[in-house]
Amino acid sequence: MQGRWSPGARLTERALCDFTGASRSSVREALQLLRQEGYIDIRPNQGVRVTTLDAREAADIYQVRSVLEGLAARNFINMATAAQRAALQEALTQLESAIEREDVASQLKSIEDFYGALLDGCYNSVLKSSLEELHGKISRLRATSILSPGRIRNTLKEMRRIGIAIEQNNETEAWQACVDHMQHTSAVAIRMIDHLKEQQ
Repeated sequence: MQGRWSPGARLTERALCDFTGASRSSVREALQLLRQEGYIDIRPNQGVRVTTLDAREAADIYQVRSVLEGLAARNFINMATAAQRAALQEALTQLESAIEREDVASQLKSIEDFYGALLDGCYNSVLKSSLEELHGKISRLRATSILSPGRIRNTLKEMRRIGIAIEQNNETEAWQACVDHMQHTSAVAIRMIDHLKEQQ
């Protein structure tokens, strides 16, 4: 997620054991989980490789996300507890702090925390599980788009717009803010994917 290994990069169990200090059996178990979540591909006679991002698939994912997250924001306005609302706003505060520190890992965690709070407070198990099924691909796309110069500050601005709409209980604006955020993020991610492919 931090871009240490680029799309298509080959991963060996030995190198991962050295990197993590974990046993070979633990690494194998972790690799199976990463494969299930869409982070890596494991193919016969080709070994383990970081999943290659595809621009068309990215566009499709962001389109689905925009609708699901717009619905989550609407539900959140009507159903979230005060504690869940506070957690959502705290994630935005933490994101701003991580941006000032230029701490990419903390930026990604804060974004995950924001969407985790949003999904916890939307009280729709089907919606939540649908987004969780895409979690690996979403996380990889997020890590790709965040690398675009200046993108993270725009991300914060767009997410703050969602947060303000939720604070004001404005369902229409919250929905639109989610859709707009996904459209902007999709455009950046697709540009980054195309750029990475040109470098390969």
